[in-house]
Amino acid sequence: MTTPFPLPEETVIVFDRDEELSAYSSFTHVMNYLEAIDVVYGEYPAAYLLDGRVLELTAPEGCKGPVLLTRTERSDLADLERRTARHWARYAAGDAPLGPEETARLLLAPGERSGGGVPGRLLRWLSRWG
Repeated sequence: MTTPFPLPEETVIVFDRDEELSAYSSFTHVMNYLEAIDVVYGEYPAAYLLDGRVLELTAPEGCKGPVLLTRTERSDLADLERRTARHWARYAAGDAPLGPEETARLLLAPGERSGGGVPGRLLRWLSRWG
């Protein structure tokens, strides 16, 4: 059995309003990838560190400015786990969902990106039901 690769301390999970999730290896990746217009219009209602600390996404300069991701004083591991479980229930009904850390590890695994931006390991895992 191989040892799982370590996740960066700043690994972030972001949920969109459809409860799709994305994992990012740093705050910088989140701020560079997300578009301010989507943040302004509430496309991303929740963002967390893997330990459940709540993060805040803002676009202080409006739709054409930068996206900022900041730490808050709040923590809500239960909500992170609940959102992650609901996400997996959509794709793997009847199977035990992956937790936040396992999900991030799956999505950020080195060398697992397919041409479409979806990790190959995730596609193989999901194909068991397709």
